[in-house]
Amino acid sequence: MATEGASPAGWKQQYQSALLETDLAKLPGRIADAHAAVHDRMQALPSNRACDERLALEYALRVLHILKKVTSEPAGRCSPRWR
Repeated sequence: MATEGASPAGWKQQYQSALLETDLAKLPGRIADAHAAVHDRMQALPSNRACDERLALEYALRVLHILKKVTSEPAGRCSPRWR
């Protein structure tokens, strides 16, 4: 699926699929697919200039990293400490 990521619509679709996935068994795969699509699109863009899409791609990578980290932690570690 990573080849779809080279187009603007491809990476956005993969990213949205990861963000909206509710099945925890499927989520790691969705995150990995989205990460690959975002990375592929970043490689396809000219690196010598900043653009709105590049900023969106960098933001998407940060969000995917956080989503991966939060969903890989044990449930007890994600709950508020004051409970």
